[in-house]
Amino acid sequence: MLIRKLVKGLLVLGLFSATSVFADDAGWMTKDTLTVGTEGTYPPFTYHDEQGKLTGYDVEVARAVAEKLGLKIEFKETAWNALLAGLNSGRFDTVVNQVTMNDERRKKYQSSLPYSYSGAALAVRSSLPNVRAVKDLKGLKGGLAFTSNFADLVRQNQAEVVLVEGGLGQEMALVAQGRVDFTLNDRLAVLYYQKKLKVDDKIQVFDLPEEGTVTAGFIVRKDDTEKLKKLNQALTELKKEGKLAAISKQFFGVDISEQ
Repeated sequence: MLIRKLVKGLLVLGLFSATSVFADDAGWMTKDTLTVGTEGTYPPFTYHDEQGKLTGYDVEVARAVAEKLGLKIEFKETAWNALLAGLNSGRFDTVVNQVTMNDERRKKYQSSLPYSYSGAALAVRSSLPNVRAVKDLKGLKGGLAFTSNFADLVRQNQAEVVLVEGGLGQEMALVAQGRVDFTLNDRLAVLYYQKKLKVDDKIQVFDLPEEGTVTAGFIVRKDDTEKLKKLNQALTELKKEGKLAAISKQFFGVDISEQ
């Protein structure tokens, strides 16, 4: 009886609760709430669905992390070029918006463990079975946006660049229609549009590991060590439970939370 009472008391205090351990105060901007900066205009990562609900891979991962931490969540939608400035000024605890780290950002910020791995991908017409890499593009036509980072890569491999307005969705549609032979873009975005446009039978997607791997994590200020620790704990648990994989497959059809 004494042991039963002791255990009951400990449960009341939260000492046996994994959630309450995660939810220990880490200096959150608002008590019991994870405040997240995100664009809300960058599908499939952070955007509004047809009902106007904020969703996307990054958004749903952030919701899962907040739940794991035992916190409520508040999103503050902010333009891309103001996200890190908002983090600096204390508008939110973290930025979740496919932000990758570079040398300049590392001077001011820290990133959590990755929740997504990406890189370049080649989307090519299924009727071209011998085209699997950029070295195979000679003589073909690639549909790309005017500002695409991949235009030079396409030209270097002696392929023609056909400029496309309307973004990656339009580029993928042109490939599926046979009006261009291929397009190059971020792997995650290509997988998203392949699923959205339902063109699995018309377009093959090939990773281009030689172009490098890009990761995204929760971004916090350099001195927010406790916040980073809690975020990493939550992400580790969610990965073990398969929750990150499930969210990933919801938006991309594959698990992009693992390299």
